[in-house]
Amino acid sequence: MTLATDRLRRIGLSGACAAALFALSAAPALAQDGVEVSGDASVVVGVVDGDLKADADARVKVKSSKVLESGLEIGGVLEARVDGDAPPKAYTAGRYSGFLAGGPRGVGPLEGDAFLQGAYAYARGGFGMVSLGRDDGIASQLAITSPTIFRAIGVNDWRTDVTGLNDVQTVNDFSGYATKLTYMPPANFLGGVLGGLQFGVSYAPEVSDCEDNVCTSLSLANAGIDLDEISPFVGSAWEDVVETALYYEKAIGLGEDRMTLGLGASYLSAQGTDINAALSNDLIENYESYALGVNVAFKGLTVGGSVKNTNAGLADNADGYLAFDTGVTYEKGNWGFMLGYGAADADQVAGSSALLSDFYRETQSAQAGISYMFDHGVTLGAAAQFVDTVAPAEVGGEEESGALIFESNFKF
Repeated sequence: MTLATDRLRRIGLSGACAAALFALSAAPALAQDGVEVSGDASVVVGVVDGDLKADADARVKVKSSKVLESGLEIGGVLEARVDGDAPPKAYTAGRYSGFLAGGPRGVGPLEGDAFLQGAYAYARGGFGMVSLGRDDGIASQLAITSPTIFRAIGVNDWRTDVTGLNDVQTVNDFSGYATKLTYMPPANFLGGVLGGLQFGVSYAPEVSDCEDNVCTSLSLANAGIDLDEISPFVGSAWEDVVETALYYEKAIGLGEDRMTLGLGASYLSAQGTDINAALSNDLIENYESYALGVNVAFKGLTVGGSVKNTNAGLADNADGYLAFDTGVTYEKGNWGFMLGYGAADADQVAGSSALLSDFYRETQSAQAGISYMFDHGVTLGAAAQFVDTVAPAEVGGEEESGALIFESNFKF
């Protein structure tokens, strides 16, 4: 490990600890106004090509806040998560075709399933809201994707992927839970002329570096290809991560039968720092990513989709990663129904290096499902999912997978 990467790691960890200690120390003092505990848990069981697979995911958030006489609200938040499928870092592109070179998932052992996902302090008043600490970035917070009735399974940005092939990633979440500063002006800060408008910006000084072979795509790792010693990402890091996003909501029509339009858009950039220049062949450069999502809802019917394009932090001669998803849901009483489709084209390394020129992936994913919500926030659902992917022979070639999935989730 170089002195530079060690410094980056220590700075990131110390920032997380400082945020966590601040939130913890603030909680008792703020408790006089109230403590809120919320969270959700999902259990997924699926029959995939004749094999039984299962996964669980749980999150718990503790928020403590106090409103001062001036009207200023100050607070602290801690968020813990248990999930065996969560990677150690955010994806620069898709799960299998991209490299894990983005922000961290939280504070905890790389090989563990439990970690502290968020720890931040915030202040909210007439100026808007400012938060500081480990939290997801504004581009992720204000993201819109295709509608779904499930929490953990889907055609994109899943918590659980039982087929093991889904590569569609449309949320602009490169910064992960890196320590950052986020500002959001008051909602409808333009006076409500345009409808409901929320805007925000986040800044992270740096995200984690690429040691311990955590910047190798999952497809390469599954194929037994270890790039820890030869990868151009070894020793590389991204700094000055800036992201901006907006969320817009507008009710259209008169009376009770009004249609609601939701729009989300974001842009994220990060400065690439190539410490291991001798091995890079000039592959590393600044990271850029754009995302856009639209949902339209009328009564119980919601239709929408999203798209993301990123260069994955690779040089100009790389083609990039493009993914989109679209879907429809219908909710009637306690019942929910959905159809979804997603696709990703990941040619981001083609032609950019003799070492990596063969690694790419094209993926399609389709899903149909039904769910029922019981009392106390418990939902049971079932879905059929089909995934088709085309990749180089070294990492699997063309593969297809079908699954019958059952999800049980609980929200409190």
